[in-house]
Amino acid sequence: MKLWIRKQNVVNLHYDVSYEVNSLDEWRKIIYDPEIISSILWFDGKKFPISGVNYNYRTSQHETNYQNSEVINSDYKNACQRIAERLKSKVEGRRCLVYAPMRGAYPIWRIISGYLDCKNIEVYYPVTSSFVFYPRLFKIKNKKGKPASGRTTNIFELTRIRSFLKQYDLFLYVDEIVSGGMMRGHLNEMLALKIHEEISIIVIGLADDYGKRFNLKTNIETKVGKEIKDFIWEGCESLITEDQRFLLGWHYVDYQLGPHVLPMMNSKLSHFEEYNQFYGNKK
Repeated sequence: MKLWIRKQNVVNLHYDVSYEVNSLDEWRKIIYDPEIISSILWFDGKKFPISGVNYNYRTSQHETNYQNSEVINSDYKNACQRIAERLKSKVEGRRCLVYAPMRGAYPIWRIISGYLDCKNIEVYYPVTSSFVFYPRLFKIKNKKGKPASGRTTNIFELTRIRSFLKQYDLFLYVDEIVSGGMMRGHLNEMLALKIHEEISIIVIGLADDYGKRFNLKTNIETKVGKEIKDFIWEGCESLITEDQRFLLGWHYVDYQLGPHVLPMMNSKLSHFEEYNQFYGNKK
């Protein structure tokens, strides 16, 4: 399976080193390195079994009580289509870099992009999960001096890619929304790094429960026309991909190993049924 490794000494946009990995042990040996910011193991090539203390267990309510619903699936996808329709005229003829954090934004952008002409659009998937921490032995700290989580990785990822921003006209930041706290945090870090002074930012979000709990909406809307170019969001009945690793298709084997995301696979080395039901048996 193909493994993308990202370091602070950037070589290429998407990865700095790429490996073909043939076992979980080999993967562990490669990613256990304090010089690595993040990594993505892709669902391609020769598959091998994956397991871990935080991998294939149903822990959140979204996973233990999940029931497939074509009505809810369609509502989610229709909201993504509405976002695409509102976005279409803004990106047409523009070179765009999409910043879609793993894991939550992956399905959102995947569906939105299906309704767009993406020939001038490139997508970058940063790994920023807040519940994943770098190994303590690496002594990587956040801005408060505490052990760094995937929240700090967002800063590392943004810093890593900024030399490539001049190749694009628009920076499209895509994310899921419940209260809006994570979106606000990520956006504030972009502004603190002055990303908006180098490239115009459009913020894009899909909100759970039609945005009824989106308490920080005004905080982002007031930035339109100032720090950000536009803010496009739509709501759906249920953000069913939120914290649902079996439907998302991505997760971690150990939250203490750092931001190293892997594909979710069952004992047959295939996607789980939730994933197939939602995406329609597509990779």
